[in-house]
Amino acid sequence: MIEAKGITIREAAQEEAPAIMALSEASKDELGSISQHRHWLTHQIDIGDVFVAETSEGELVGFVVFNHNPLTDEEHTTIYYLCTDSTYRRHGIGKRLMEAVAVDTRLFGNKRITLKCPPQLPANHFYQSIGYTLEGSETDHEGGRLNVWTLSL
Repeated sequence: MIEAKGITIREAAQEEAPAIMALSEASKDELGSISQHRHWLTHQIDIGDVFVAETSEGELVGFVVFNHNPLTDEEHTTIYYLCTDSTYRRHGIGKRLMEAVAVDTRLFGNKRITLKCPPQLPANHFYQSIGYTLEGSETDHEGGRLNVWTLSL
């Protein structure tokens, strides 16, 4: 558990799936919608691969969904979604969520974190500012471009 500025970072619980989906919907222009992946989200929560940011009042203000890729031999973790409530952005919550994933990744024994982000989104600057390296870009399944970011641990 990580606490800072009245925000606690912890593993998500199943009963928080609707709040995670609502937060995702509010940010779907930047994030895409996680709602269409409810079963996958609940599975990720079950295996401990979703962390949430919660205020001292119990309000969910951010989340990160990741996977340690146990079926590959690449020893890396993939981040699929990172979201912070728009009213709480630029207060270090995204950074704290990413730090929590890095700690969990090290504990799992992986040596690298990978994520992808459309090049037009401001999140690319955020990833660079917290130490991620732009490895290149690739085409997604809809023909759009995605920047590929990595962090070596």
